[in-house]
Amino acid sequence: KDKSGVLSQITKQLANKRISVQRLIQIPNHKEKTASIIIITHKSNELDVQNCLKSFKSNKNILKNPVLIRLF
Repeated sequence: KDKSGVLSQITKQLANKRISVQRLIQIPNHKEKTASIIIITHKSNELDVQNCLKSFKSNKNILKNPVLIRLF
């Protein structure tokens, strides 16, 4: 959802799993009051990333399951 505090929740969950954000792009959809977010992280531990993705599923403000794309 595109509302105050959601991005903060997401970055807090990343920080709790020791995942550092390198770049973040937010693309708003004003009509639906949602936003797509692309997060590029620094090199991260696979287990930390998987645990973070699981934690996103319990966040009611994240409407779709996140997709992980590994970059090497």
